[in-house]
Amino acid sequence: MSPRGAATPEVRKHLARHKQIATVLADEGLHALIDAAGLRRVAPSRRRSRAARRGVVDPLTNEQHIRRALERLGPTFIKAGQAVATRTDVIPPELAQELRKLQDEVPPEPFETIRAVVEAELELPLDEAFASFDPEPGAAASLGQVHWATLHDGTEVAVKVQRPDVRRQVETDIDIALTQARWVAEHSDVFGEIDVVGIAEEFAEAVRQELDYAKEASNADRLWRAFRDDETVAFPKVFWPQTTSRVLTLERLDGVPMNRVDLLDEAGMDRSELAKRGIGCFLRQIFETGFFHADPHPGNYLALPDGRVGFTDFGRVGRISDDSRERFVDLIWAAVNHDSRLATDTLVAVSHNPEVDEVALYREVDRLISKYHGVELGRIEFGPLLNETLGLIRGHALGVPADFALLLSTLGVLEGVGTMLDPSFDFASTAKPYADSVMRERMRPDLVFSKTARSWRHAIRILEMLPDTPERVLRRLARGEIGVSVRPTGYERLVAELHEMVGRLSFAIVVAALVIGFATLLSVTGVPGWARIVGEIGMAMAFLVSVWFFASILWARHRRRNR
Repeated sequence: MSPRGAATPEVRKHLARHKQIATVLADEGLHALIDAAGLRRVAPSRRRSRAARRGVVDPLTNEQHIRRALERLGPTFIKAGQAVATRTDVIPPELAQELRKLQDEVPPEPFETIRAVVEAELELPLDEAFASFDPEPGAAASLGQVHWATLHDGTEVAVKVQRPDVRRQVETDIDIALTQARWVAEHSDVFGEIDVVGIAEEFAEAVRQELDYAKEASNADRLWRAFRDDETVAFPKVFWPQTTSRVLTLERLDGVPMNRVDLLDEAGMDRSELAKRGIGCFLRQIFETGFFHADPHPGNYLALPDGRVGFTDFGRVGRISDDSRERFVDLIWAAVNHDSRLATDTLVAVSHNPEVDEVALYREVDRLISKYHGVELGRIEFGPLLNETLGLIRGHALGVPADFALLLSTLGVLEGVGTMLDPSFDFASTAKPYADSVMRERMRPDLVFSKTARSWRHAIRILEMLPDTPERVLRRLARGEIGVSVRPTGYERLVAELHEMVGRLSFAIVVAALVIGFATLLSVTGVPGWARIVGEIGMAMAFLVSVWFFASILWARHRRRNR
C-alpha cells in the first residue's frame, strides 16, 4: 500500500486490525513506523504524543514507546518483541534491552472457560484427569495461563492452558506482519540492509511454535532427558496423557525466581553458586547438545530449596549447528590469540552479505581485538565485548545466520544474569572450558580423518563430473537452451574511441570513392563540357572535405592529450 494511496487488498482483508495498529502507533508518537509500514492511509490524523499535548516534554524514549505499543497490541506483538530482542545483530542494543522488559501479564480467563478447554482437549471430565485442580491461576499470560493441580498418584503438576480463540488472533497478526514486511522490503529502504522479511518469517515461526504446547512439551522432554542425571539442575518431567497442543502438564517446580534477588537473600541462597550452576547448564546446552533454552530471562528459572536450579517455559528454544558452533569457537580462539585475520575470515565465512568490505572489516576487528589483547581473561567484561561484536556485525550488515546471532545474544543476556546474581561472576573464565572442549573435540584424530575423507570424496565426485560437464553444456548451447550475454564494464572510453574510428573510416571510404569517381570522369576523353565542370567542382569539394577530415583528426588527438 502506498502511504498516500488506497488500501491494498491485503490491508482491506484485515482493515479493522490495521486501523487499530496504526492508531496505537500514532498514539505512541511512532509516526515514522506508520510511514515505513505504509499505514498512513488507515492511520488517524497526525497528532502529538499525550505528554506533548499536555504541554510537557515527553519523558519516554522512542524505545519505551515501542515497548508500550507492542504491549497494547497484544500477544502476537509481545511475542514478536521478545523474539526481536534476541536479534541484537540487527537492532540497536538500547531497543533490545527495552524489548526484554515486555510484560506478558493480562487478566485471567474465567475458570469455567479454562475447564471447558481442558475437558475438550483431554476428552475427560476435569476430575478424572486430575485429582485436584486449583481454579485460581498461578500465572496469567497473553497466550495462556497456569493452574496448579495434582495427579491421581499425588504428583504435583503445573497445567498450562491456552486461551480460547487466541490462535485466530495470532494468525491474523502474523498475516499482517508478513504482509507489511514484504511491503517495506519492496517500497522502503528505512531499514537499510536488514532482511525485514526474513526476520518477520522467523518471528512468525517462533510464535506458531509457542502456540503448539505439544512442541513445547517435546522441548522440555528433550532437555529433561539430557540433564536428568545432573544433580545441580532440574528440568520438569512432561506428563503426556494430560498434554495436547493446547494443554501442557509439567512437573511442578516450586522455587524462588532468579530475578527476585531479595527473596534469594531472605532464603539464604548462595547466589554465586546459583549463577555457576545455572549458566554452566546453559553452556552445556549450547556447546555439548547444540539445543538450548532460548529465553534466558532470570524469571524463567528458579532457585529450588535443595540448591538446584530449575528451568521453566520451553516455548522458545535454539538449535545451534555444528558449523555455527565451530565458527563461534574460532571467533573466541582468534580473540584470545590476537589473530585478527582469523576473526575477520570467520565473520566473512558466516556472513550472508557477498559485498562485505573485508579491508574495512579487518581494521575494525583488529581495533576490537587490540582493545582486549593482554587483558587477563578474568578481567575481560564479556557483555561489552559481545555488544561490540554485535555492533560490528550490524555496522557492516554481515547478515549472520539466525542461530549464530541467537547464540551471541543469549550469551550476552546470560552474562548479565550472572553479574546480577554475583557482581564478581567471571563469565569468560566460566565459558572457556566449554570452548576448549569443543576445540579439543574438533582436533580428535578420528574426526579430522573423517572430515578429510568427506572432503576427498566430495573432491573426487567433482573430478568425476568434470569430463561430462562440458559435453552437457555444449549440447544445451546447441539446442539454444543456454544464452550467453557479455556486458563489458570499464571500457566506455575505448568503446567510444572505436565508434569514432569506425565512423571516420566509413567517411574516408566515401570521400575516397568520390575522388576516384571524379578523377575517372575527368580522365575520360570526349565527355560533354558540363560534365567536366561538374567533375572539377567535385574534385575541389573532395579536396576541401579531405583537408577538414584530417584537421578534425588532429584536433581530436590534441584534445585527448590535454584531458
